[in-house]
Amino acid sequence: MNCPLVSVIMPVYNSSKYLKDAINSILSQSYKNIELVIVNDGSTDLSRDIILSYSDPRIRLFENERNSGIVYSRNKGLQEARGKYIANLDSDDIALPGRIEKQVDFLENHADYGMCGTFFFTMDHNGKLLKKRRFPTDHTKIKTFLILGNCFCNSTVMIRAELAKELKYIEQYYVGEDYELFYRISKITKVANLPFYGTGYREHDSNISNAKLSEMLAIVNKINGQILIDLNIRVSETDMEIHRNFINSNIVFFNNDIRIKELENWLIKFYTIIKSKIGFDHILIYQLITDKWIVITYNAGQYQKLFFNNLFKLNKTFYLIRLIKRIFERVASQIRTLKN
Repeated sequence: MNCPLVSVIMPVYNSSKYLKDAINSILSQSYKNIELVIVNDGSTDLSRDIILSYSDPRIRLFENERNSGIVYSRNKGLQEARGKYIANLDSDDIALPGRIEKQVDFLENHADYGMCGTFFFTMDHNGKLLKKRRFPTDHTKIKTFLILGNCFCNSTVMIRAELAKELKYIEQYYVGEDYELFYRISKITKVANLPFYGTGYREHDSNISNAKLSEMLAIVNKINGQILIDLNIRVSETDMEIHRNFINSNIVFFNNDIRIKELENWLIKFYTIIKSKIGFDHILIYQLITDKWIVITYNAGQYQKLFFNNLFKLNKTFYLIRLIKRIFERVASQIRTLKN
């Protein structure tokens, strides 16, 4: 126990409502050779008292002198971690019993992988199951997906400690810091999502993604701008504006014919460039941009563009399959709403 194989890092700030569930889910893991590194970020509720109520020697508590933010707390946890692997769990989520064991087994037997996540399910404030979430499992698909958005749930991720400590979280990305780090990791090592449900992710009003949505969007824009630079894609200011609003699915921005045409032109250019590069899944990138294109054009009332566009011409069969799937999902959603 003096040299645990896995360090689970849990930043805590005013999490008393859910904290016991999170801590218990780690202490009850089937894999026992762990330490739970808790960084209390100046909590003003009962979080500290809850942590101190545990006598399990695997818990190591560190406290910030004042509320210093999530990035500072995550990096402090990395600095104090003693394990070979770093596992993340936010203080309002839960890890399912076999999660750590399965991830350790994968990384121990796949030396060429630096990080792995898992599937997860979302739950409400009472722990009620809301939705099962799956993301790509294959490295090439994940690397492709990360061009346009995050495909890891932070509370499912395990990273080799040497890698995590070297790269760290970047202070300027105080929202979306996990996405930015995972993207950088995917550039230098193979990554995977393991095909099992390892975490319950809690959705509630105080999630940082809800509380700081505008800040998050601005930071995601910075990340995506850097991704375009890394891909050696030269963009005009207009292209960058189109790309940002496309990534964020800003329907209002695309509510006229000119903007929709600009988006169509940009997506053809973007897809053509990515298709010419080695190491990306060209079918997946087409699917991702097509799916988002269909949602934007439909919700912006640009119905004629659902069929009459150059994306459709690139792969008519695949495009029609995605369109029919989206229409079916829309109808099913409306039926569920009517029933409720």
